[in-house]
Amino acid sequence: MDNLYGKVFAKSDNCKTILIFDTTRECLRIKQRSRMLNGDKCKQLKFVSYKQMNDYKNKKNYYVIDKINFYNKSKL
Repeated sequence: MDNLYGKVFAKSDNCKTILIFDTTRECLRIKQRSRMLNGDKCKQLKFVSYKQMNDYKNKKNYYVIDKINFYNKSKL
């Protein structure tokens, strides 16, 4: 990977899981602007702050998944 952007915290689609990504800024930009093969937009990530992530971590019904390497490349 090029230069890591750092830890990025995001909620899952069902909002019950917090994901901690190791990623670059370029990968996040590509994910947020991506489209499906039929032209529809993909679901965007719901980012949360470090403080919110710690609050969710202390609650019983939330899961935290750490150390996800998120790396993708553009089509061109």
